[in-house]
Amino acid sequence: GKLRFVANCFPHHGYIWNYGAIPQTWEDPNHTDESTGCKGDNDPIDVCEIGQKIHKRGSVIQVKVLGTFALIDEGETDWKILAIDVTDPLADNLNDIHDIEKVMPGFLAATVEWFKIYK
Repeated sequence: GKLRFVANCFPHHGYIWNYGAIPQTWEDPNHTDESTGCKGDNDPIDVCEIGQKIHKRGSVIQVKVLGTFALIDEGETDWKILAIDVTDPLADNLNDIHDIEKVMPGFLAATVEWFKIYK
């Protein structure tokens, strides 16, 4: 895909997680997702890594998947994976999406808000 500049999404400053993609994945633009009713966006599946460390651009890290959510972006399904770096101090306490709200109150709401502002 093309490079994007991410302006501050007030009140947030840039990305609020490490943002990347899962290599060798693809959202099929010819398949209509039954959950969203839209076809795939023809991009790799995105990952929002919510750990405490800011990783360098291009880093390849091992993560634990905590949950998923889908956006409808310009009529296309854009799946996001919420995950945490397995070496993060919070990783042992986060095992699914419900744990995020317990351990990091308000973070899921901030993520939804960020995408509403950005997209």
